[in-house]
This record gives sequence, structure tokens and C-alpha cells, in this order.
Amino acid sequence: MLAALFASHPEHCLAAALLLARLADIGSTRLATPNLRLEMNPLARMLGWPFAWATLGLCVLPYVADWGSAAAVPVIVMSLFVSASNLSRAWVMRTVGEDEYLAFMRGAFARARPSLVYGSIAVSGALTASAGLLLMLFYPDPEAWAHDFALGIVLYAAALVLHSTVHARRMFSAAASV
Repeated sequence: MLAALFASHPEHCLAAALLLARLADIGSTRLATPNLRLEMNPLARMLGWPFAWATLGLCVLPYVADWGSAAAVPVIVMSLFVSASNLSRAWVMRTVGEDEYLAFMRGAFARARPSLVYGSIAVSGALTASAGLLLMLFYPDPEAWAHDFALGIVLYAAALVLHSTVHARRMFSAAASV
């Protein structure tokens, strides 16, 4: 039944999936860091909740002719992965609060070797990207849905490395000034 619905109205199904994925990202972020003090995306942290809610506008992507569906799938994948990552730490952030969690992280960065932090970020990103790249090898046709999912995994890995590196630089700087 769902397969038939998707086959007959893929753009509606993708829009619904994108809406749910974006709501999961926004909701998990809200749960983890209601004041966005722990938000790793500097743009989202700077522009705040209005920007986060505005990203629901991405739900129109599947309706863009020619390339909309191909763009929607990676955004869905990235949003779901970000949500999962947020929720893996949300309970700690919520239990101790943003300020205490931030103080703990500053303390950890004050004691950490930069090579360990940046090396961990790089290897984590490479391992995540390798799953997407492997999927691309199995489905090299850019018209295949699996290729779009693979691209989402690779883009998530790139965003993870970028935002984690920026966050680490910010935390090392904050730790040095304490």
C-alpha cells in the first residue's frame, strides 16, 4: 500500500518525509539545547529559532521540477542523522543544563590534545562518509534513489566534520581564555 502511494505520488511522500525529518531535527535540537548555547551549527546558533523554523520551507523541494526530488532525499537523510546525533546526547544536556554541560566541555577541551580532538573528528567523518561512498559504488547511477541517499550520508559527514571542527576551535579558544 505504501509502495503504491509512493509510486503514484512521490513528491507528496518526499515532502511529508522532509517535514517529519526537519521537525525531528528542530525538536531534538530544542530538547538538547533550548537556548542554542550548545548548537554546533554557527549559522543556526546566530540566527536562532526563527531560522530553525524557517527551514521547514525546505519541504517544497520535492515539488521543484527536474531536480527537487534528488535534492530532497539528501536533506531528509541529513536531517534524520542530525536528529539521531542530537538525541544521543540530549538526555545529558537536558539533565545537567546547557551551562553545566558547556562548562564541562570547556574543561575537557582545556585538557585535550588538539590532535586527538581533530583526529577523532576527521576519522568519524571519514567513516561516516565511507558508508555513503560505498553505497554510491553499488548504485553509481545518479538517477537512482540509493545514490541520493548515499549523497545525503556523504553530505552529513561533511557537515559533521565542518561543524565539529568549528565547534572545537571555538571550545579550544574558550578554554584558553579561562
